[in-house]
Amino acid sequence: MRPVLAGAVLAGLVGLGGPAVAGCTAAPVPDAPPVTTEPPAPPAACLLDTGALEAATGLAWTADATTAGDARCVYDPAGGTGAEFAAVDVGPRPSGTLDDIAALCAAGSRTPAATGFVCRLEGGGVFAAADRGSDLVTLAVATVPDGTTAAKLTAALAEQLALLGR
Repeated sequence: MRPVLAGAVLAGLVGLGGPAVAGCTAAPVPDAPPVTTEPPAPPAACLLDTGALEAATGLAWTADATTAGDARCVYDPAGGTGAEFAAVDVGPRPSGTLDDIAALCAAGSRTPAATGFVCRLEGGGVFAAADRGSDLVTLAVATVPDGTTAAKLTAALAEQLALLGR
């Protein structure tokens, strides 16, 4: 290679390497802030206020994410055996009245609550139903969990119906 050409090539290589070296010594670019997204909304049927439910019953309740949906949500009490749970069902209001649904109640146990009622079931559980817009919402606890009472559950479900109306 000729000395002039070799010098030009060498100068070109140095010229290209200069910005690369300078780029390595530049201050690091700060990381972009983490992208925050809102957690997904819970399924429509998971509408109980678990804090209020715990305060009223003395038991922590957790929605079972594996069964939760827009029409049904099951809540399990802390320490439950699987047979004890609260079920919330949401569906179109039937053509009948709440009186028709109250046929499930033990005689004399029905008490008004918000836009519906709460009652005891023949087997000892607690049931509640209320109109919510064009839907009917029912809450049922067929077996009273250890650590609470049917009276506490009755009061808790009445409170939940009132909270649904907000």
